[in-house]
Amino acid sequence: MALAVPIIHVSMESHAQHAGIDDPDLHDAVILLYHRFGEDKIPSTNIRLEQFDQQLAELEAGDFKVLPLQTIVDAFRTGTPLPPKAIAITIDDAYRSFKTEGWPRLKKKGYPATLFVATDPVDQGHSGYLDWDEIRALAADGVTIGHHSAGHIHMADEGYEATRADILRANDRFKAELGHVPELFAWPYGEYSTELVSMAKELGFKAAMAQYSSVAASWSNQFALPRFPFNERYSTMDRFQLIASARALPVKETVPTGPVITTNSANPPAYGFTLDSAIPGIAALACYPNHTGAAKLSFLDGNRIEVRVDKPFPMGRNRINCTLPGPDRRWYWLGKFFYIPGNPD
Repeated sequence: MALAVPIIHVSMESHAQHAGIDDPDLHDAVILLYHRFGEDKIPSTNIRLEQFDQQLAELEAGDFKVLPLQTIVDAFRTGTPLPPKAIAITIDDAYRSFKTEGWPRLKKKGYPATLFVATDPVDQGHSGYLDWDEIRALAADGVTIGHHSAGHIHMADEGYEATRADILRANDRFKAELGHVPELFAWPYGEYSTELVSMAKELGFKAAMAQYSSVAASWSNQFALPRFPFNERYSTMDRFQLIASARALPVKETVPTGPVITTNSANPPAYGFTLDSAIPGIAALACYPNHTGAAKLSFLDGNRIEVRVDKPFPMGRNRINCTLPGPDRRWYWLGKFFYIPGNPD
């Protein structure tokens, strides 16, 4: 019997038909990301069960609205309002502990989940991974199955042709095992490029998930939607409460648009954005690169904010997190992902 989940009726009219954003807090959502549940020997991608139980209890006790990821994506696309403090729960890589530990807990609470499956580890029968029978059973039980590539490669390093071939190979496996290709995609390791985003659109995906800390919103790049990852180290209740209650900073005209910093581009890049609505107390905004102290901010006319970092980003995945205290003890949180090719992971 499929899990009953809350439904928001989404109009098919285009987001472009809406005259601006009526209330930014009705057009954003926090997307949570997990991998393993109760696999305590792998702390970098695992959340302990007592931590997960506490987080679910917090969602239940607060006025959070846990919705299907597809509902949130559809609302972003059409401009349909979401409830305040909307949450989506996603899981990457199809480890068996999701079936044995994660999903039973979510199902008991009535919380929907999206499981992003990389097909090669499943086909190869890797230890600790689900098999196709288990994935089909989860889908029948209400879990949305998402696309997470075939080989879980570093796509921004491998390039366009290798990435396209990998995705098409996974498409064949999804068709054979599930009868369809999932419409939601998650970039392996959260790594992507402008060229790869264009390819994902051409291949027919409706949206794609990244993996950096920020609140997703209708004005976000819908093919690089941010997700907050959790593991043993970064799962304190203080952090979870801060993230779950966060709201998106309404911005536009963000530069640079893409994440990849090549040998021919400036490192660090000149990062900037324009506020799309008045935010009280914006002077308290602070932006923090992952590799140095607070960045220097310049507040220009027309609500333009320029963020300047004084040290080059290292190879691999990087980010700038901008946060601002907001009303009702809810912080604004804007993240920006940068990638230097040649990730050693």
